[in-house]
Amino acid sequence: MSDNQNFDGGFDWMLMDRIDGIWWGAAFIWGALVLLFANTGWPGSASWWDSWGVFFVGIGVFALVCAAIRLKTPEYRAKWLFSLVFGVIFLAIGLGAWEAAWWFWVLVLLIIGAVTLRSALNRDT
Repeated sequence: MSDNQNFDGGFDWMLMDRIDGIWWGAAFIWGALVLLFANTGWPGSASWWDSWGVFFVGIGVFALVCAAIRLKTPEYRAKWLFSLVFGVIFLAIGLGAWEAAWWFWVLVLLIIGAVTLRSALNRDT
């Protein structure tokens, strides 16, 4: 059996690595904090506070940070696109709670364009 296969015949991109463990831990802690703040009335009458929106924005930011770490660290690079896609999806869900979220899509398009240009310019051939 090769080093990149697990016992079920699947490949290691399906296995949980250290970055995944950190992401899941941070996601549960973030969810607990949002739930605590929502139930204690901490944000008061803040118009921007929507518990689900804040939760999904936080999860999306965590996923995008994990994608950046994966891009910078060669041993974790296998799942960087997976983290990037889920980060964008979670941010879109979270920002959908606010009406002025149009700027998010501008930012997404800029990032996709920058990543595409970077990969095209770094290609050997």
